[in-house]
Amino acid sequence: MSFKDRVAIVTGGSMGAGLATARAFIQAGAGVAIMARNGERLQMAAEELRREGGIVHAVQGDVSSPADAARAVRETLDRLGRIDVLVNNAGIALAKKFNDTTTEEWDRVMAVNAGGVFHMTRETVDYMIKSQVPGRIVNVASISGKTGSIFAVPYSASKAAVIGFTKALAKELTPHGINVNCICPGAMDTEMFHKGTIEVVAEIFHKDAESIKKGILAAIPMKRLLDPKEAASLILYLASDEARGITGQAWDITCGLEIH
Repeated sequence: MSFKDRVAIVTGGSMGAGLATARAFIQAGAGVAIMARNGERLQMAAEELRREGGIVHAVQGDVSSPADAARAVRETLDRLGRIDVLVNNAGIALAKKFNDTTTEEWDRVMAVNAGGVFHMTRETVDYMIKSQVPGRIVNVASISGKTGSIFAVPYSASKAAVIGFTKALAKELTPHGINVNCICPGAMDTEMFHKGTIEVVAEIFHKDAESIKKGILAAIPMKRLLDPKEAASLILYLASDEARGITGQAWDITCGLEIH
């Protein structure tokens, strides 16, 4: 899968699956723009990727902001010349009992996880249609968007929105040659999972984090967490010419967590 002379934007690209995805695109020959809120982490990730030979542009911004989304697309075009792929990976977790969830927390999760996908995609699609680029959009949803997860109602709802968004937009953009798909990871070995989910759930149940993790692993047929590199490989495939016949699909990648 060669991405020579192509450019990808990866949101949430400073760590976890986002950083793994940016690296995968670079290794396949693409130029990459990574976007993240934390400026220090963003610059560290960009420098790391450049040391590995990557052509990288770093954009500090919040995907929930329409202005930041517009700036990210504009800067990518100015610095890298084109956009062929958008990976909407940025997201936040919230592990909390439903009755304890505030309106502000609900709004923030939806604004980042669903609103961010809307803002970034709208700006990118506008360019792709006007420039007649047969682009690829890959959204990172979650298996929670299909099954729902306890103590994660806002998160599950936001990821279900991403799946619906993917299917509807795929139908609308087919005449323009733009494919839209999403992946639905299960428990992934990332900082967001360990700190944003495991540690918080452990506090809710007044248990240690290791026992919570063991319980989760016991429910996964492969008895392990998903490696971010595995998610990156699937994203790369869906963005490639090999997947040109695939659009509007939500791909589970869960180490067998949801076998039907």
